[in-house]
Amino acid sequence: CSAENTRRLLPFSTLSTLSCSPQVSQSTGYFELQLISVENPKGQLQNGDCCDAEKSAAEGHCGADECDTYFKVCLKEYQAEVMTTGSCTYGSETTKVIGGNTFQFKGGQKTGQNRNNDAGKVIIPFQFAWPRAYTVIVEAWDKDNGTHNDELLIERSIYKGMINPGEEKQMVDSKRSTPRLEYAIRVRCDEHYYGSKCNKVCRPRDDYFGHYVCDHFGNRECMEGWTNLTLSCKSAICKQGCSLEHGTCSVPGECKCNYGWQGQLCDECLPYPGCVHGTCNEPWQCTCEKNWGGLLCDKDLNYCGTNRPCKNGGTCMNTEPDEYNCACPDGYSGKNCEIAEHACVSNPCANGGTCHEVPSGFECHCPAGWSGLTCAQDTDECASSPCAQGGICIDMENGFECLCPPQWTGKTCQIDVNECMGKPCLNAYSCKNLIGGYHCACFRGWVGQNCDINVNSCHGQCQNGGNCKVARGYQCVCQPGFVGRHCEVQRNRCASSPCRNGGRCHALLDGFVCECPQGFAGTTCEVQNDPCSPNPCHNKAKCHSLMGDFYCSCPDDYEGKTCSELKDHCKTNQCQVIDSCTVAVATNDTQKRVWHISSNVCGPHGRCISLPAGNFSCSCEPGFTGTYCHENINDCASSPCKNGGTCIDGINSFQCFCPDGWEGSLCDVDVNECNRNPCQNGGQCVDLLNDFYCNCVDNWKGKTCHSRESQCDSTTCSNGGTCYDHGDSFLCSCPSGWGGSTCNTAKNSTCDSGPCENGGTCVGGGDAFTCICKDGWEGPTCAQNVDDCNPHPCYNGGICVDGVNWFRCECAPGFAGPDCRINIDECQSSPCAEGSTCMDEINGYRCVCPPGHAGPRCQAFIGLGKSCRHAGLQFPHGSRWEEDCNACQCVNGYVLTEAMFFQVRCGRLPCLLPKFLTCFSPPCHQWGVCSTPDPPTPLHTQCEPNSGYLDNSCAHITLIFKKDKVPQGTTVENICSELRYLPVTQTLAEERALLILCDLSYSNSDAVEVAMDGRSKDSDHGQIQKAANAIIGDLSKRPNSTVMLAVVEFRVETQVESPPVGYLVPVLCVVFSVLWIFCIVVCVWWTRKRKKERERALRSEETTVNNRIALKDNRDKDIQFDGPLRQKLMGSSDRTCDGAEEEGEQEEGQEEDEERELGMGEKCPPQKCPKAGAQDRG
Repeated sequence: CSAENTRRLLPFSTLSTLSCSPQVSQSTGYFELQLISVENPKGQLQNGDCCDAEKSAAEGHCGADECDTYFKVCLKEYQAEVMTTGSCTYGSETTKVIGGNTFQFKGGQKTGQNRNNDAGKVIIPFQFAWPRAYTVIVEAWDKDNGTHNDELLIERSIYKGMINPGEEKQMVDSKRSTPRLEYAIRVRCDEHYYGSKCNKVCRPRDDYFGHYVCDHFGNRECMEGWTNLTLSCKSAICKQGCSLEHGTCSVPGECKCNYGWQGQLCDECLPYPGCVHGTCNEPWQCTCEKNWGGLLCDKDLNYCGTNRPCKNGGTCMNTEPDEYNCACPDGYSGKNCEIAEHACVSNPCANGGTCHEVPSGFECHCPAGWSGLTCAQDTDECASSPCAQGGICIDMENGFECLCPPQWTGKTCQIDVNECMGKPCLNAYSCKNLIGGYHCACFRGWVGQNCDINVNSCHGQCQNGGNCKVARGYQCVCQPGFVGRHCEVQRNRCASSPCRNGGRCHALLDGFVCECPQGFAGTTCEVQNDPCSPNPCHNKAKCHSLMGDFYCSCPDDYEGKTCSELKDHCKTNQCQVIDSCTVAVATNDTQKRVWHISSNVCGPHGRCISLPAGNFSCSCEPGFTGTYCHENINDCASSPCKNGGTCIDGINSFQCFCPDGWEGSLCDVDVNECNRNPCQNGGQCVDLLNDFYCNCVDNWKGKTCHSRESQCDSTTCSNGGTCYDHGDSFLCSCPSGWGGSTCNTAKNSTCDSGPCENGGTCVGGGDAFTCICKDGWEGPTCAQNVDDCNPHPCYNGGICVDGVNWFRCECAPGFAGPDCRINIDECQSSPCAEGSTCMDEINGYRCVCPPGHAGPRCQAFIGLGKSCRHAGLQFPHGSRWEEDCNACQCVNGYVLTEAMFFQVRCGRLPCLLPKFLTCFSPPCHQWGVCSTPDPPTPLHTQCEPNSGYLDNSCAHITLIFKKDKVPQGTTVENICSELRYLPVTQTLAEERALLILCDLSYSNSDAVEVAMDGRSKDSDHGQIQKAANAIIGDLSKRPNSTVMLAVVEFRVETQVESPPVGYLVPVLCVVFSVLWIFCIVVCVWWTRKRKKERERALRSEETTVNNRIALKDNRDKDIQFDGPLRQKLMGSSDRTCDGAEEEGEQEEGQEEDEERELGMGEKCPPQKCPKAGAQDRG
């Protein structure tokens, strides 16, 4: 029939005559009905008769001939009371015969043979706005092939309702006992039609008239690379960075330059034609570079500096453009001082060479072993390969030395060594010396180089794991990859170069393996693979294959070869910090020309909210919590899954994995295993937990009543169970780990051991398990923490701290924000004095002072004064500037760098010279230190690194580094320079001159010794100690320096100062000493006084005694004694009786002599002395 007949509304009674071939759809949509199942087990009609028999079904079985079932579908408007007659307003369709009594369709295919994709599907197209409400009448008819042609109705199903276009289907079941119809209904819009009524048209196009696609709502969206939706996306997005003023594009990614402009981004002006050394800011300009002039900037104004034409130390002077003169030193002349008049004056010949002047300059006659123009090249005596027999030649000054193999000796290894002198042969008749070796004549039964192998013994014969077998001597069975009598030769499978396309061959014991270059694969690298499979690009970037390489089309936020690096838009575009979480980037793909980029610190499930002072907070999506929205709220915390179900946490939801025998969203519904009608031959099914039981009848046996012979077959017991027939029942013997009547229930789950770590959920399946990890963890057992710091998210030298599903940026000094993109404005606190201008810097500020003010904050009034001229520049009065690691100030025409300002000794600058700096982290360039023609005055100090010297102004600091974190090429002088340029060092130098010297530590290769000498007038020990501690304190903070970040330990050494001694102890000692001396003097004076008093008393007493003695002995004489003799007697008695016995004895002898001279025959009787002495004591 024609398309016109197809679209015409026909009476339902005439549908049986339709038999149309499929036509191209011209409608806005179509109504789709998918048959699912038809159940007419008795093969009867609606009136009770049999389909193909002249009898009623009530009379008995209808026979083997089944119904020839086909369908009629009528679609009409919504009717409250459905009329089965009348027009099918929305359309109708009739199928061919598609089945018998009972049949089913699954997924659009009929079960059984002759499946096709459209089986059971009925399509009714429409060309009007779909009204949502509808009525559908589905009739099953029997096609009579007998004697009459009446069409017989089997079943009619009527359904009415509402449906929107989409993929979802409405299920309809007639729910009658027999026959039963089950089908699904849905409405779908035609291609390019959208909306709830299929009346919104959107056709994508990519041509001159537009470049857009359609979303699932029918709205237009510009294709990638195009913009301006209002004009059908006709505006192309130019190449990123293309100048908006001087570049255009007609296709995406293009950048065509306007007249007068050039470059990939059309941001370079074209200079005047012929301009050589000039630049331009606008087209057709020619602004000359430094030292160049002329209309085309082709005149060299500094020919001397550009070409350096003067040789041999001549001084060049510019005279005119492109002209010069050379002032030659003594001994040279010519335009460029190239003519040597007395060339040997400067002693150009090295290493003892003799200089001879020749017309062209000089000529050196070199001694043996040296060559070259100035005898500076050591002659390589090894160039002629003098060492024979494989000897190694070592070049020496004016000679060589050969390292010979063991079999050879001599100056050039040409003398054979007699190896037999060392008696190498063990079990041999004799040893014979050969050229370059020796030969042993072995005894019978012995073999080997030294006759040390017993032919009939397996002991130690086979090498490299070979097995020894005794058979007529012995035989070695070698391991794969080895050959030879003793398995001593390794077979090199790489000798034939099996690897192709540049692959590297690696020999194995039993073969080889090829290490293939990128882009090739296979055993011998013979297959050229796709570099984009698997996709090497990260962050959902698209991979494009190139010849032997690949290219990743990165999203806007990523860059790099594999799009793995976070893109810093502020490096290539002009950025403006909006707040702590957002920056604005200039771009050309929006109408506003600005793209706002938000920080990703809150992860994919949070939104960053800016707070004052560079702080931020995260607003989380539903289902997430935590500081960085990194924690998925555990919806399984309440254990919602029943009956042993495993709960899998989702995003604001959960899912239950039910064990066998249970189903439902919460595993709370027992699966009815009897729904499948497993019992055969009239058996009655009884539902069990994860099982069923069949009550068999008529002597049927088996699990499903399917056998007459036995209760057991191969399928009765599951999971390797053994079935035992017990007559009227069976029993399954289950293997370990399984249970149940048919071994279908797992006893010990693989998840019982808790293999999943870090909160992962274990889902067991047989002998295996799967871990479903929480966010932030990965790996088979959730043991690996996902690196949230890759790609690196922190800017401006910030350090990323990786957490569990979160990261935090620790910003360098001077920066703030969640990703350290904000430069802290130190001028917000208005630190500069009134009238001055504050200039924000990184981790600091600078005050620009008005005239008459100075100081770090312009707080000091210095009045007006003269400006200073320094290094060719003009500096106003009171201005300050940095020079090397110090600062200078202009005061009334004078540049001051005295003690009131910084005075750190900066050291000399590095440059490439033969005097190399000490390398700390190789490889280092050959850096040296620059020097002036007049060398600086040497610094005389004993405070040097590794010297151990300490005094009141000297301190030692040891910096211990983690070597693998030190950047390659770092020298010790680099580290010293970092210390000198520290702000705290410059602050400490305001009061004293600081000298900082560095050297490698003698005791630790990972350490640098620093000596700090701070001389001042008072030389207070506490000052240098405070200075050292201040520098260590500054380094302990996180410095903005890669080198200093590698320091792991500090050590400070200063002189130990003895505790102060007070004046009290010396004063007390002096006082006590004076008192003691005074007491001694008083005692001596008192003793002598008493002694004199006793002498006077004794004198008078002895005079009386002597008179009595004289009267008694010499009564007839009156003898008178003179004064001296009397004194002697008194003195003698006094000394004797006072206990001076030795003196008394000596004087007593003298007195006897004197008495004899005086005519005295007797002396004082001995017995009288003690008495006199006693009286004296009394």
